[in-house]
Amino acid sequence: MARSIIFCMAVVNPRPVGSSKRAARARATRRRIAEAALVRFSALGYAATTMEAIAGDAGVAVQTVYFVFHTKAELLIAALTIAGGGPNEPEEVTAREWLAKVAEASSGPRRLALIVEHGNEIYRRVGPLLPAVQAAASVDPDVARAWQGVVRRRRADMGRVIADLFVRRGELRNELDPGLALDLLFGLHRAETYLAFTLECGWSMERYKAWQFATLAHALLPPADAAAAASPASPHVSDLSFAADLGAFR
Repeated sequence: MARSIIFCMAVVNPRPVGSSKRAARARATRRRIAEAALVRFSALGYAATTMEAIAGDAGVAVQTVYFVFHTKAELLIAALTIAGGGPNEPEEVTAREWLAKVAEASSGPRRLALIVEHGNEIYRRVGPLLPAVQAAASVDPDVARAWQGVVRRRRADMGRVIADLFVRRGELRNELDPGLALDLLFGLHRAETYLAFTLECGWSMERYKAWQFATLAHALLPPADAAAAASPASPHVSDLSFAADLGAFR
């Protein structure tokens, strides 16, 4: 019924074609500027990158860059967000397809496996930009505030995953406090941990994902579920990139 109502409203009140085209052009311009900024910030750092250079790379006037993003700090965070989504995904994190798969997963082990599989791909994409963000945050209060906002939103989103999915569906191990479950997920599943293992320790992404999944599974899930899920042949993980590496962490 709700679908029918929404559909009828869409028919009765269609968006003008010209408006849709303008919105699409605006989104494309925003993305082009952010992607140009990502390349500059990753290669040169925050301080050495100018809005003029980004405008030149994006093929727009510098006034357009300021109109769309207002400040260099805002542009840096937008570049980080867009990079995390990949080339064909929406800028809004909650609209990305893989999060729907997490919500629709049939079990806790599968849900956690999808978080590990897809969440770490975000860290792979944003990793080159993180040193610029951290360096800028140490000297620019606007960047520091914006970055702390990103961190707070990430923790809040993880809190909703724990409360609305794992807790509501009875998927956490017995007597595990939801707040502790959030702390464990937030502390282990993050870009800094990814960079420590892959960049500093030289681990492959697949080995890192396998370790993270096995560690989080044993920390969050009932023991029997965790043990079964950590097998490379488990249906919860067999189609994912890290399944073959799980044997080292059983």
